[in-house]
Amino acid sequence: MAKARGLAAAAVLVLAGCGGSSAPAPQGGASLRLALPLVPRVLDPAKATDLPSLNVSHELYAGLTRFSGTGVEPDLAESWDVGEGGLVWTFHLREGIRWSDDTPITAADFKRSWLRALRPSTNAPYAGPELGIVRGARHLHATGKGSIGVQVLDDRNLRVTLQHPVPWFDELAAFPVAAPAPPRPKLYSGPFRLASRGAGELVLERNFNYWNASKVRPSRLVLGTTTKGADAVLPRQLAGPGLPWIDTVGPAPAGSRELPMLATGLLWLVTRGTPLADPGTRQYVAWVITHLDLGTEPVSLVPPEMPGAGIVNSHAPVEIKASPGPLSLTLSWAEQDVGGSRIAAALRKQDARLRQFGIRLAFRPVPTLAQLEAQRGADLVLLGWSSKLFDAYNLLDLFTCGSAFNVAHWCEPSYDAGMRRAVRTLDDEQRWQIERKLVEQLHDGVPAVPVYFGADSYALRSGVRGFSWSPIGFYELRDMTRS
Repeated sequence: MAKARGLAAAAVLVLAGCGGSSAPAPQGGASLRLALPLVPRVLDPAKATDLPSLNVSHELYAGLTRFSGTGVEPDLAESWDVGEGGLVWTFHLREGIRWSDDTPITAADFKRSWLRALRPSTNAPYAGPELGIVRGARHLHATGKGSIGVQVLDDRNLRVTLQHPVPWFDELAAFPVAAPAPPRPKLYSGPFRLASRGAGELVLERNFNYWNASKVRPSRLVLGTTTKGADAVLPRQLAGPGLPWIDTVGPAPAGSRELPMLATGLLWLVTRGTPLADPGTRQYVAWVITHLDLGTEPVSLVPPEMPGAGIVNSHAPVEIKASPGPLSLTLSWAEQDVGGSRIAAALRKQDARLRQFGIRLAFRPVPTLAQLEAQRGADLVLLGWSSKLFDAYNLLDLFTCGSAFNVAHWCEPSYDAGMRRAVRTLDDEQRWQIERKLVEQLHDGVPAVPVYFGADSYALRSGVRGFSWSPIGFYELRDMTRS
């Protein structure tokens, strides 16, 4: 699946005028018209797939926690305890939390919803990646049978036992798939409720039963795809976190504000059935490429916005002993990948320089990511990755022997052992030191070279403010207002 950055943003984001819906707005607060890359069709928090749908679900359905900046904050859970070395998480729900029809939200709503999301018949795309760490969840997700490690202690207390300890279950619990699905249609638990939906438009209004409704500033949000008359043009990427990164937008248009993302564009060096199977040859090719001018700022494996990146990233020099001799290599990438195409073009311009180092590159673009994944015979592949949580572990997990996204087919058992230690290490500083050693192994093994960082963009009409952003791709609309 592609980590797409969506439909192209308008070339000029000078926003004027303000449209509106015919529905009357609640008293107090602004009514804002916002432009999305597409209008979500699926608003079921378990079934939302593309990032606009995930973000709208994030506004309609509250979870135990909520993404905020570089982490999460309490949402329907006011606090939680972590016991048994990170294996058992007990969430304490807020008193008096209610659905939009005033019925109580209880711990049982969470267990019911997680069981539903994990059943194969539900076809919840994020159930496995986000809830699969819960004990018994993978078996239920695969077979439709069995129980999971979720215990309802009482209406306000939920105990979750994991398959093994992880430090970031509070982040996984912030994904919409972990929010309680409504027991009946047209019930909402988040800052907004769905007021109406029509051809190419969704209207959200403030949910006065949300536990923090007094802090929700807009009275109404009108979501559509047109940028004309919009108060804001929201980020354009389409696919959710934790998927391959394909930049289909490119540089931010004039007048917009650029947003960093936890995404890294990678040049993979395929290690099986190619001249790059030899580690020394990979190191030589990687050394040459990193010393070329590819038109990007210095790039590390872990984006600088990632907590601990300054510790985790290793820049130890690699000593190149000798040239491996003339190399003829084939580079593939998806043409829809604007960032990858930019890097490929830069490599074309460096052809003479590459030949000086004994490297001849043949270029083999394919139209789409699906065709890239089916591509055979490439020695080098341009394909990035975006994180779904605020830790380098998610990016480093690409390189394990069993990873389905290990484009290089690189396998080092000691690396996998280090990853098993890292995921079970709750202390950030200790885990970052483990991850630094893993990055050093990647530095020596060279399954991939980082070549650019991903970014998105947004624009606000003059006087509009309050948009906030989490670099894994979730944004917040509840603080938006107009002066």
